[in-house]
Amino acid sequence: MNLSRANLILLVAAVALAVPTWLQLQRDGGAFTDVADIPLMFDGFTSDNVGSVLLAQPKAEQPQPDPTKVGQKPPVAYDQLLLLRTDAGFQVAAPQGDLVGAPVSKDKVQADVFLHLGRIRSDKQTMVQPAATPEQLERYGLDEPHAFVIQVKDLANKNAVAELLIGKNSDEGQTGTEAIRGVYVRKGGTTDVVLYEFEQDTKMWRRDVQPAGWVDKLLFRLEPTAVTYLSIRNTAGGAKPFVFVKKDGKASWVADPKPEGAGYENLGAVRQTEVESVVQRLRYVAAQDFRLPMARAGNLTALGLGPAQIELQARWKEGDVEREVTLEIGNKLDGKNEYYLSCSLSQFLMTWPASLIAPLERDPREFFDPAAAPVEQKEDKDGKDGK
Repeated sequence: MNLSRANLILLVAAVALAVPTWLQLQRDGGAFTDVADIPLMFDGFTSDNVGSVLLAQPKAEQPQPDPTKVGQKPPVAYDQLLLLRTDAGFQVAAPQGDLVGAPVSKDKVQADVFLHLGRIRSDKQTMVQPAATPEQLERYGLDEPHAFVIQVKDLANKNAVAELLIGKNSDEGQTGTEAIRGVYVRKGGTTDVVLYEFEQDTKMWRRDVQPAGWVDKLLFRLEPTAVTYLSIRNTAGGAKPFVFVKKDGKASWVADPKPEGAGYENLGAVRQTEVESVVQRLRYVAAQDFRLPMARAGNLTALGLGPAQIELQARWKEGDVEREVTLEIGNKLDGKNEYYLSCSLSQFLMTWPASLIAPLERDPREFFDPAAAPVEQKEDKDGKDGK
């Protein structure tokens, strides 16, 4: 058998084997559905159209039915959190409390609300129980006394953009690799139970109505090399501000003005590393905790903020815009390793970790080399002063 004939026989055999395989794949093709082809539960949803987010968790103890109203169920009681969009981003709007008006983390809103509302799909592939009965809804944790509710409204806060009820986790009571990571959900106004299976980038879905968990504690960021002005005042330095600046585009710090008076005579050149260590601490400044609005803080002197025990002021450029921030640090909180903090960029009384404050309590006079000793003058033989 020559080589060409052998190749022809192999080709015919390959085609013969490929035909049934191709036919089988054609038959099985209908059994597989691309996830992207499954319709979204909230088709066209975009966070750009959201003016408010309402989160509601049914209370553990629900009101008892009124015996005088036979057959009438009392309304479900909820713990609620309302997040309202403003020009500066989302803020805590309700319930009434110390954190009303506090900034909300846009990353958390995106990860725990908008991401999921834009991903949930609903058709026969994801449907677990169409037109579920009240008993079936309770089994999935999707009856009103148990379901967590997310409702988002449009920019005018009049019409609902999406309303979702969230029930039990799909892997509840399951173990092993066969457990499906997801949660049972239903769209507001329907009783169709849908399985929302988490994608690989979703480790968990946090559902929380406590305002503190949503507050954005980041006060500001800056690039240390862009800082051109730093002022520090503390009790160790005699309550006098020490001002350090970079002049004429230079990278080195100078004192301007140089502190003068009793106790400030022996100050030489600025120690660059000492000033830079303070500036580096301002690269990323986040509060430890938000307490309440400054307008309700009461006696600031009792908190060590009237005047502050430590005051820091920095100026820097972001593009063509010059920015400025002032941090004021007060007394230590009783029983906590935190200090009271106020910031010119926030209307809230906050706290800051003690570990970040300790280096700022140092006497700023330590940021200078000792002044050089004066050169002694010697008298020459002719009675003239000489070196």
